Parts: sequence; C-alpha cells; structure tokens
Amino acid sequence: METFCVGETITFKDNSDQTTVTEYYDFDDRDGLDFTAKQTSHTFTTPGRFVVTQLKGVGNFCPRTFEVKAAAPVMPPVLQKLTLQGGSVQIQLQTSGVNDLVVERATSGSGPFTAIETLSNVAAGQSQHTVSVNSGIGCYRVRVTNICSGRQDIVSNTVCSQTVSVSVGDRQNVLSWSANSSPSSVVNYQLVRGGQPYQNLPGTQTSFTDTQVACGRKYTYQLIALLQNGAQSASQPIEIETIGTTPPAVALLIASFDLQNRVNLETVVPAEETFKEQSVYRSQGTGGFSLISERQPKNTLDASPGNLAAPLCYQVAYLDSCNVSSRQSNSACPAILRATLQAEGGVQLNWSSYEGFPSGIGSQTLQLLDDQGQVYWSIPVSGQSYLDAQPQEKFQRLTYRLLTTAQNAPYQSFSNTAVIDQAFQIHFPTAFTPNNDGLNDVFRPVGTPFASRFTLQVLNRWGQIIFESKDPKTGWNGMHGGKPSPPETYIYRLEAVDVNGKKITQKGTVTLIR
Repeated sequence: METFCVGETITFKDNSDQTTVTEYYDFDDRDGLDFTAKQTSHTFTTPGRFVVTQLKGVGNFCPRTFEVKAAAPVMPPVLQKLTLQGGSVQIQLQTSGVNDLVVERATSGSGPFTAIETLSNVAAGQSQHTVSVNSGIGCYRVRVTNICSGRQDIVSNTVCSQTVSVSVGDRQNVLSWSANSSPSSVVNYQLVRGGQPYQNLPGTQTSFTDTQVACGRKYTYQLIALLQNGAQSASQPIEIETIGTTPPAVALLIASFDLQNRVNLETVVPAEETFKEQSVYRSQGTGGFSLISERQPKNTLDASPGNLAAPLCYQVAYLDSCNVSSRQSNSACPAILRATLQAEGGVQLNWSSYEGFPSGIGSQTLQLLDDQGQVYWSIPVSGQSYLDAQPQEKFQRLTYRLLTTAQNAPYQSFSNTAVIDQAFQIHFPTAFTPNNDGLNDVFRPVGTPFASRFTLQVLNRWGQIIFESKDPKTGWNGMHGGKPSPPETYIYRLEAVDVNGKKITQKGTVTLIR
C-alpha cells in the first residue's frame, strides 16, 4: 500500500496503445477519471484510504490501494465545549484543517490518556461530535493523527467533565457539585433552568439553593463550568419535582360583575406557585365570610350573589399541586351601583367603591349601555355619585355600569348594571296648520315615544279612518285621498306598546286650520 499526503499529485499514463479504447480510473467508487489525454493527474484533498481501479473496456483491472495522510494543522484543535449526555458525551471542536482526530480520556487532567474513538476527516471550522461511553466522567482531549509528518504530539486543550446533583427540600431545590478539575481554572459557573440561563455563580461556589420554585412543578437543571481559556464543561441535565409542606403564597382575587349581574372571580396565583383548585368564601353586609363553593377552577362564577342592597365581598384559598392550601386571599368587593329616577327626569347614580386592588383605585368610568350591552357613552367620574341630568332619549330603558381600574396594575372590575325605565313621554298638539310655511305643518306626537309597537290613526267626524301611521316620525299632513281635508276638528287615537310590554292608549281631538 502506497502512502502520500493530501495535496500531492499522482499521475496516470495510458499505456494501452489502443486508440479505439479509452482508459478510465475510478477513485474509490467516485466519478471515473477519463484518459482522453495520454497522461492525466489527480490530487486528493481529504485524508483516508482510497482504492484506485483501472477500467478498460468491460471489467476492472489492477486495483491499487493508497493511504492519503493529512497535512499538519496550522493550529492545534480546540475543544470548545464538553457536554455529558447519559451514555455519551458531546464535544464541540474548532479546527484549522481537515484531519483525523483521536478522542482520548483520562481520570485526571494530567493523564495518562487512553484513546476511545477516532473521528475521521473532521472538517476545518466548528463541529460537534457525539462519542459513546459507558461513563462520561473523566477528562477529555483530541489528538491529531494520520498526518504526513508522523507527529503524535498535536493535541487540544483538556476539558474535564462537570457533574451536579439535585435534592428537594421544603419548597426548594438544593444543588451541589464538585469543583471542575480541568487544567484551566473555573471563572464562574452558569446555572441553566428549563433550558434558559438562570444564575451566574462564582467559580469557587459548589452549591446553590433554588427557592423560586413551585410545589409539584418539575424543573430541569444543568450546570456549566466556564473556564479561563474559554472552554466550557456542561453537566447532564437533571429533572426534579419540587415537594413541600409550607403553604403557597397568597393569591390576588379580582371580583367583577357581568351583564347578568353574576360575579366573575379571577384568581391571580403568584408565578412561582402551582394551582389545583380553590374554595370560595363570601361576605354580605356586616356578616363574616362563609364558604359558598369548593373545588373551583381558577376563574369561577358566583351565579347568585343575592341582594345587592348590601356590600358584597369575596375571598379564596387555593390548593397547590402538593395539596397544600394557601391562606385566604385579599377581600375583593365589587362596586355596587344604584340608580334612582328623579322627579324632574334626571337619574341619580350612587355606588360603593371597589375594594381589593393592591395599590388602590386608578380611575372610575360611568358607562351607559345600549340594548346589546355595548357601551353607548362613558364619562370619567370620581367619588361615589353622579347625576345624569339629561338622560338619553334613544332608549326607554337606561342601563348604567361603573368600570373601575387599578392603580399601577392591569386589573379592572365592573359594577352591577343598574336599570331605569323612562316613562312613555309624548303628547299631541291641539291644532296644526298644513299651509307649507314650515311651521306646524304636520300632526304627529311630540316627545320621545319609547315603543316597540306604535299605531296612530286620525278619524273624521263620521268615524272614518283617513290617516294611519306605524312610525312615530311620520305624521298627517292634512291630506286625504290626494286632496286637502277641510278645516275642522278631527279625532285621533294612539295604541302603542313600550319596551317593557306595557300597552298605552291615548285619544283626543285636533283642529285642522287653513
């Protein structure tokens, strides 16, 4: 077997003297080399063992084996990172040339080293390799081999494996480790939790207690030693489930009415805690808190809050994943809104302020809702009262609600809806003058006829219906049958049903003046 180096040229000459037969050479099952010229050369660019076979006509002749050795790298390889992975280790390398590399391991950084695997034709640049081992514990390096010079002393830096152990305490996870024994000293340790950097620790530290954990939640830890020479050694990731008997942190409760005057209860559990279920407590008036429901989800509903004439407050206590109960939460008391129709037609609104935001109330907004429960108008308010002196005439039923937002926090709460029904407010003129002067030309109702059904009829002296309208905005212009009706007194009658289903009837007389 002949040996030569990467980059050296070998030359083949056609000695067949047969002009009708072209001679080819196949390089290790790669594309054939065509000897259309009488002499052709080939340069191997990667190290390895190659079989060159002469192809002539049909059939293979004269196979020859060449071992191509690599040139020595410009710089020794660098072992950038060593990671334990159960039955294997992963090594990350930076190399300056294409070489075969022998992975070696020792029990200490000073050796002696034993070869455990050969990596063939490792490309220049950065690369990662997984090496199977019975135990990943030890110190690792790579040695350049199969080079033309025959040198065996070109080796990388040495990186020793890093381990970590994790045990559980009462709502805390305790990590401990031995100092990394790599020849290059440890600058600091990086603790990774859940795949994300979590803590940077001094290079002299060998333990850490993680208290930012939740009972019943699983956590995955990995410890990475950052060495003085820039290399890293990472432990195998370890998963552990936190246990505990200490009560979890208290939740924050937000209480808010919906459009049906049921109370929505939103429980905000601290981020470091887990949630399994909760119990709900209610207080009304001057009474104490009593249990109203158990085993509820994080967001639950009190469908029957009872009499809203008295203050209404809630508390919750939740179980975490370790079945340990928290203390009862803050008292969350939604605003109670009351509306009273005044004699002059205005609406007086009074309310109790929301209680339970961590930093108090940020703002209050009074809202009027339309028939679909959408906000028709809103106005900022302060204190605990507001007079709507000129209620909207678009709706007979006025539905008010108070929105309260928290100070410096993304929380809000709605009060109950308070409803006022305005009276059916119309009257009819006693006379009209349909002379097209733009003044009092049409007979129709004056005011706001809040009606779901409306029928206005005008009758002459003989009781004949000469005009009828189903629309409060459409009145009689004094015409009948395409002709002006004579000036005299007519009878009108109204039948309507308001939005509450109440039937309304009116009748009277109107004088047509020309």
